[in-house]
Amino acid sequence: MDQVVRRVPASRLPELLGAWRTGGGTLPRQLADAVEKAVRDGRLPVGAVLPAERLLAGALGLARGTVTTAYRLLREEGLIVTRTGAGSTVGLPPALHDRLSPWASDRGEAGRNGAPLDLTVAEPAAPLDDLLDAVREATDALPGALLADASEDDRPSALRGRIAALHTAQGLATDGGHLLLTSGADAALSLLSAAYLRPNARVVLDSPTYPGALALFRGAGARLVAQPLSPGGWDLAALDRTLAAARPALTYLVTDFHNPTGLLMGEEERAELRRRLRAHDTLVVLDETMRDLDLREGAAPPTRAAGRAGDRNTVSVGSLSKSLWPGLRVGWIRAHPDVVRRLAALPLAAALAPSPFDRLVAARLLERREAVLARRIAQLRVRRDHLAARLAELPWCRFRVPDGGLSLWLELLDADARHLSERAAARGLALTPGFRFSPDGTLDRFLRLPFTLPPEALDTAVDRLAEAHASLSGAG
Repeated sequence: MDQVVRRVPASRLPELLGAWRTGGGTLPRQLADAVEKAVRDGRLPVGAVLPAERLLAGALGLARGTVTTAYRLLREEGLIVTRTGAGSTVGLPPALHDRLSPWASDRGEAGRNGAPLDLTVAEPAAPLDDLLDAVREATDALPGALLADASEDDRPSALRGRIAALHTAQGLATDGGHLLLTSGADAALSLLSAAYLRPNARVVLDSPTYPGALALFRGAGARLVAQPLSPGGWDLAALDRTLAAARPALTYLVTDFHNPTGLLMGEEERAELRRRLRAHDTLVVLDETMRDLDLREGAAPPTRAAGRAGDRNTVSVGSLSKSLWPGLRVGWIRAHPDVVRRLAALPLAAALAPSPFDRLVAARLLERREAVLARRIAQLRVRRDHLAARLAELPWCRFRVPDGGLSLWLELLDADARHLSERAAARGLALTPGFRFSPDGTLDRFLRLPFTLPPEALDTAVDRLAEAHASLSGAG
């Protein structure tokens, strides 16, 4: 598909760079730094073609060799790509890709030179090149997509078919009638809450569990019933007893790379879960947003935990936010067609639907799903193992290396997570203590530690965490 080529005239670049001869170093270094800053600030768009060296030298009043050296520095740092006959195109080096998750937060600077380091958010960085290509293609397709005679692949509705095909390929026969698109997984949970929960209705959840779900169910006026997870996973007999006693309107489970522990329900447990759930009249909501982030090597993908043909009491919630990009607000509910029709009839459904443009971008990004996931999983494995190795040096905590997901669940052996988090914050490290993941405000000896940042940032995080812990006993 044709793309618009944006060329930056040599006469325009001095204005974009501003007063760039104010830093230290050689002239080529100063010029290269000024170009990088202009890209970071958004003054120079990614994909723009820079002027030829001779023309830029004339516009800036420099020797051509100065510009040639500056361009070489930018190429070495991955900020521009030069192709014969095509000029030098602005890109982003890998170190800056980590900044863009999801709203271009300054993750690339995280922890450097004493800068604050935020580990309260478990979000992967944007797959920048694939994302930009998907956005450009969606932009080109948008005018035709809004016409009644647009081809099926160029309609916003095409996304539903691609998500259905993905479910079918993973062993759960699905068509468009099984799916309701939402603006993210939280929107899906909001819609289910509106449909199935009344004030004081009971909701059974794992403890710990996803804090966003806790907030949404509390906001709906539900009474939360905690079902504790053991270090090894789910106690299904205890869950059975809790369901029988509480008789909840809704049961919320995260069986695939559980948030925040990374636990994965085994195949025998899944079969037992299906059997036990048949005895209870509760809507079972399976959160599958972490499903694609399988960090095991050579293992078969997990089966669907409790879905079965004709089941009106089991729904799953999915999203592209963790597997592809957090900034793309696209999720879905997979359920029996009768349930989908009931949910779609709610006035809230339209307000919680993704925009046509988001659907077009998501459909094109899904075409690149396998490549994006392969790179993401390889990167997350390295970062998870790096964090685990560093934490293993600390005698005052313990953890289980997660099978997947984005975070590690750390148990503190001699400290309170709330107090440790306060000491860490004073050292520029923001953490989320365990009670945030608890339906009943417990879990005060746990921390969630995401491993989505680069290894050097994780090193800084562990160093600051160790300093904070030492300060609790007056040792630092």
